[in-house]
Amino acid sequence: ADIVDGTGSPAFRGDLAVEGGIIREVGRVAPDSASRVEVDAAALARSPQKPLLLCPGFVDIHSHADVALLARPQHLPKVMQGVTTEVFTNCGLGFAPATEDSLGIQRSYLRALFGDDTGVDWNWRTVGDLLNHYARQGTGVNIAYLVAHGPLRTAVMGMQARPATPIELEQMVSLLAEAMEAGAWGLSTGLWYAPMCHAGFEEVVSLARVAGWFATHQRDYGPRLFEATQETIAIAEHAGVPAQLSHLQLGGTQHRGRGPELVEQLDRARRSGVDVAWDTYPYGVGSTMISALLPAWAAEHGAEAALRHLADPDASSKIAEHINGLDRDWSSTWFLGLESEDAGTLEGVSFEQAANSAGCTVGEVVCRVLLSERMRACYAVNHTDEPDMIAFMQHPAHVFGSDGLHLPGKTHPRLHGAFPRVLARYVRELGVLGWEEAIHKMTGGPARRLGLRDRGVLRVGLAADLCLVDRDEVRDTATFASPSTYPEGIPFVWVNGVAVKAGGQPTG
Repeated sequence: ADIVDGTGSPAFRGDLAVEGGIIREVGRVAPDSASRVEVDAAALARSPQKPLLLCPGFVDIHSHADVALLARPQHLPKVMQGVTTEVFTNCGLGFAPATEDSLGIQRSYLRALFGDDTGVDWNWRTVGDLLNHYARQGTGVNIAYLVAHGPLRTAVMGMQARPATPIELEQMVSLLAEAMEAGAWGLSTGLWYAPMCHAGFEEVVSLARVAGWFATHQRDYGPRLFEATQETIAIAEHAGVPAQLSHLQLGGTQHRGRGPELVEQLDRARRSGVDVAWDTYPYGVGSTMISALLPAWAAEHGAEAALRHLADPDASSKIAEHINGLDRDWSSTWFLGLESEDAGTLEGVSFEQAANSAGCTVGEVVCRVLLSERMRACYAVNHTDEPDMIAFMQHPAHVFGSDGLHLPGKTHPRLHGAFPRVLARYVRELGVLGWEEAIHKMTGGPARRLGLRDRGVLRVGLAADLCLVDRDEVRDTATFASPSTYPEGIPFVWVNGVAVKAGGQPTG
C-alpha cells in the first residue's frame, strides 16, 4: 500500500510494523518481521492491484459520543468509517460534572440529541467518575474528553436564565480545574444553547483560561455571525488560549457567498497573534434539537418544566409567538429524529409545509411536536453553500469533524458518513483537496490541534491507530432517507494495533 502518514507530506510506498499497539517501523520492513502489519489477503485477493492507502485512523475533533459510547461501546457508526479517536463533549452539551439534581436535568433536557441510553448507569458526579465509567467498560475507540460548559453551569446554578455571580463563577472554575486534573483535554461552550446563552464574556474567558483550550458553538451563526465570531476571537485573546470554532457555517441566506469574508476575519485575528482555528463537517445541512428554539424562560427549569409550559395554552401561545419571531427560513428547516406515531408522518417535512398542512403557524406546530415527542425532537436545516464550504476547508487552519448526533429516530447522515464523504466528494470527485491534505485534516491536523501527541501520525513510537482506504471505492452511502448505512472502500481499521474492522466487517 501507499502510506499517507498524516502530516500532509507526499504518500510513499512502504510497509509498517506494529508491536504491542505501537508503531515499530515505517517504510521498508523485512517480509519475515514478526511485527509487520498484515491484512486478510483473501479479502483483497479479488482485486490485488487496488489503489490502497494506509493512513492514521481518523480523529473526530467534534463528536457527541458521550452516551453512545456507554450504551453501545463498539461504536460502529464511527469505527466503520475509520474513526479511531473521538473528541467529545462538544457544544457545551454534556453530563459531568453534576449533582444528582443537575444530572437529571441535563439528561432529560438533552435526550433528543443523545439517543437511546438503555443500560447506562447514570451514577457519576465528577468528570473523573465518568472517565472511570468509560475505562471500566472499555470503548471501541480512543477518547478525549472536553468539559462541557452546560453541566458546569447547571451543577452550580441550575438552568437559571441570568449571568453567574462571582461566587458561582468561582465554583464553576473549581469544578473545571478538578475535571482538568482528572484527565479532560479542554473546555467546550455552546453559547447559543440554554443555559450557556446567559453566560457573559468574563464567565467564558475565566473558564477558558483555566481549561487552556476551548471549542465553541458560537452565540450565533445566523444574522449576528460576524459579531459572534469576533466574540470568539476576543475570548481567545483575553484568555490567552487556543480557540476551536466548531462547525463553521453560514446560517441564513443573508450570508450566502460570504465564506471568504469570514475566513479573512479569522485570518486577521491569526495574523495579530490570536490562536483561532476551525472545523467543519462535509455537508451544507446542519442538525440540532428543536428545544433550542424555546425562549429562555421556557427552558429555565429543564425539560419537565418546559413540557408543562407547552401543555399550558397561554404559555404555549407565548412560546409559539417567540418561535414565529425568529429570523429563520422555515421552508429549508425540516423535522428529524422523531419517534412517536403521531409525529412520525412529519419526519423530513419542512416546518413551513407542516404548518400549512395543519392550518396553523410554524410556532404552533413546533410546540405540538415538542409536546408529543416529550422534547425528544430534532430538526435539520440548510445552511452553507458548497463554494463557501470549500473556502472554509481549503484553509490550513481548518480540520474536519463529524458533529454526528445519535438521535432516537432518523439522524443526520454525517454520523455514519462524514469522513468517507470528504475523500469521495472533495478529493476524488471535485479535486479541491489532495489525498494527503484531506487525510492530514482528519488525522494529524486535529490531533496536533488538541495536543494528542501519541497518535494522528504514522511515526515510530506512536500508537498504531490505522485505516486502510481504497482510493477508487471509498464513499459514504448514508443519506437523510437512509442515514444509518455504512460507507464503502474502508476495508480495515486498527485501534492501538488491534483490528476493529477487517474485510469490511466489524471484528467484535
